[in-house]
Amino acid sequence: MKLKNKVLSISVVLGMSVFSFSSVAYAEDQASYAVVDSSGLVTNVIICTASVCGPGGSWGGVMPNDTPWPGQRLILQFAASSEGQNRGGFMGASGSGKEVTYSDGTFTINNNVPVNNVEVLTNASNTETSTVAVSISAGNKTAFSYEDTIKKSTIDILISNTLPLEDSTSATVSATDVTSTSTITESAVFEERKTVEEVSSILTQRNLTLLQSKITRLLMLLDGWIKK
Repeated sequence: MKLKNKVLSISVVLGMSVFSFSSVAYAEDQASYAVVDSSGLVTNVIICTASVCGPGGSWGGVMPNDTPWPGQRLILQFAASSEGQNRGGFMGASGSGKEVTYSDGTFTINNNVPVNNVEVLTNASNTETSTVAVSISAGNKTAFSYEDTIKKSTIDILISNTLPLEDSTSATVSATDVTSTSTITESAVFEERKTVEEVSSILTQRNLTLLQSKITRLLMLLDGWIKK
């Protein structure tokens, strides 16, 4: 079966990811092309062929004027399988914090969404309820090139191409102990990533004794944010 200037749009959006799979073998590879606007934002992902969407294809490497994305660049994002089948791609809704962007050959899956971790212990020690909470200002980004996708699946990319948190990522920590007669709460804000020693030192300097007593639990919830 050979496509004749036909393009299939991927329309199933799962968070920041777009997945599409085909079980039909084509005469021409069905790769995923990112539709990229002038700011570098991936606004759509389409299943297409080099003869249509490639730089030398019939569309000249840009979306036609009779589409919702006139003139936006078409960038090869995710390779087809060895059988020529489409294997999916990535995009994210504008304003979601998980937008996908493109620059100089690299796609970045952003993750500007706070990560909240909470641990609640009941009847711990002499308290009725002990709560430790952590809010990290952003999650890990993922970066990849088209070449990375040739031998990797979309899941492989999300696992192996994840970047460390940026050093400027902030975190807010809090602890609350509730008994039948009192409630004690402490909190602290770290404007950037810290080492274990720096976290402990700052809590000591600020005389945050409740947070200090929960340091082991805090560090577990801050895993990935703590600088090594």
